[in-house]
Amino acid sequence: MNQFQLYIPVAFVLLLSLMACEKDEVTNLISETPVVTGFLYAGQRCDSIFIVRTISYGSSDTTALPINGLDVEISDGDRTYPLMNEEAGYYYSPDLNIESGAIYTLQFEYNNTLVAATTFVPMKKEAVISDTLIEMERIVLGSFPPMGGGTPGENAIEITWDNTEGDYYYVVIQNMEEDPDYINELFAEQDTLQENFRNFQFISEPQVSDYYNIDPNREIRQFGVHRVIVFRVNPEYAALYSVSDVSTLSITAPPSNVENGLGIFTGVSSDTLFFEVKEE
Repeated sequence: MNQFQLYIPVAFVLLLSLMACEKDEVTNLISETPVVTGFLYAGQRCDSIFIVRTISYGSSDTTALPINGLDVEISDGDRTYPLMNEEAGYYYSPDLNIESGAIYTLQFEYNNTLVAATTFVPMKKEAVISDTLIEMERIVLGSFPPMGGGTPGENAIEITWDNTEGDYYYVVIQNMEEDPDYINELFAEQDTLQENFRNFQFISEPQVSDYYNIDPNREIRQFGVHRVIVFRVNPEYAALYSVSDVSTLSITAPPSNVENGLGIFTGVSSDTLFFEVKEE
């Protein structure tokens, strides 16, 4: 599993939440339909294809059940790669290395129906960071202000990239320390109650933009080295966020580019930068 596969659950949870917002007529259809969450990351092996079927209990509760044993394949137009399935619902190919600028088609048969999807992998754009060092004052319990320090926007770091094509981008910020040290002791008490939140992580929503400002006083919780990944994504991914506030009365089907199925199969490229937060 590559590092980027960690961000698949974000899109998958969004997709399931949209399904749960459908009326009964739609959820009954969904329970018989395979759902694909597939990401092709430029420069990485293909190991981020997740296939499930959903069963709806009433109009709001949805359970995802992995589908194993499918004959799934991906073609780049010149060669077809069969995918392996060793983990519940996950499919991968150790021989398929994803290339920027290429078009890929995924297909498999489910209940005697051919399920297919096609995507384009966008070219990588180099990102630039305005500063690689932030100095912040440690905040102890009982001090003022209790929830943060400094003025919002103060010492902001700007991440920029070229976006003359008007594509969607989003940013992931993650603390890389093995034993992260909290800037605010209050957050340390809250987050360490759950081991999964030990390392701070922030994920922005996809936007058509050529920059992102990191506000240390709002978006940074820990000292140490942070990784910034700037993702360039296709419209089918951004569509998940644009309708994530759908009303429970809506009968709009969740966004999908999968034929005879639901979900997204999409290409992604990225650039990675680093900055460090030190105690003032």
